[in-house]
Amino acid sequence: MKFSRWLYGLSRTDHLIIFVFFLIGLGLSYWTIISLRFWHEKIHEGQKYAHEVRITPFALVGIAFLYTTILYMSIGEPVTRWVLELAK
Repeated sequence: MKFSRWLYGLSRTDHLIIFVFFLIGLGLSYWTIISLRFWHEKIHEGQKYAHEVRITPFALVGIAFLYTTILYMSIGEPVTRWVLELAK
């Protein structure tokens, strides 16, 4: 199935859930990059010419997409059913 057909086949509820998962993914992505920065600084212990780890938008959104995909593929269907049950 093509990605566009799958995306057009989603309901508004699915779109909302994916958006919420993306926001959660952004938070997890930011936390991951901060953790990697702390680990990098701990390993290099303040060396003068050590590479500085920065948070870039490309890395932040890229990692967030990975987290969103993992979240939606693992718990997307049960969450959608739960939201639809609450809406009744």
